[in-house]
Amino acid sequence: MQPTDHAYQTIFKTLHEMPLFEKLDETTLHNFLKHCKLTTWSKSETIDSDRGLHYCHILLSGRLKILEVDPITGRSIAPFLLTTGDIYDLFCLLDGKPHEVQPVTLDSVTALYVPIETAREWIHTHPRFNEAFLPYLGKMMRRLEMFGESVVFDDTATRLSKLILHHVDSTPSDNHYPVKLINNLSHESLAEMIGSVRSVVNTQLKRLKEEQILLSRRGHLAVKNLEALLRKIEKISS
Repeated sequence: MQPTDHAYQTIFKTLHEMPLFEKLDETTLHNFLKHCKLTTWSKSETIDSDRGLHYCHILLSGRLKILEVDPITGRSIAPFLLTTGDIYDLFCLLDGKPHEVQPVTLDSVTALYVPIETAREWIHTHPRFNEAFLPYLGKMMRRLEMFGESVVFDDTATRLSKLILHHVDSTPSDNHYPVKLINNLSHESLAEMIGSVRSVVNTQLKRLKEEQILLSRRGHLAVKNLEALLRKIEKISS
């Protein structure tokens, strides 16, 4: 990208506000953008996973779920839901090997992308970037660990309750707590994020609403009783 490109300044500002880039000086960030190109994907688009082997993508807007699909049963799980500031594909960036996943957009997605060799060079030659990259890598590893632990040790009700709690905005609005990022996902997508199936998630959501814990307005979720949700997780887990 060049400073004369359409929306360059807006993209520069968005990038500079991301934790991965906020410590970089403006000259360095402008230099990075010179190597970047802009791409957009439509909602519900399945992206060729080979792109992750050749390019590093930085999401500017929208949500991208990363599906692992069983080739025999067709069942899928989504251990990662990426959004603004996230990197795709982190695995290919680290080891350079193919990653058999199905990236699917949940919204219209805008992303910057650079050749993966350029991204690796940045990790090696820019200490300020590396200072932010390592904590980000740690966060994603912990997310994957938590997903695996929950699938193995928790029942479906607990997994769903924990997923909702993880995305709750702790600041109440109109006497309820908004749910961020997953608030308008389909029951199928929610099921993929907890290693379950749509019918089971539908039953559990209905139960949470009957217990006056959860609100659902036009497909958008909010927590009505945060204390009750916390107690429910503690009771189920004990």
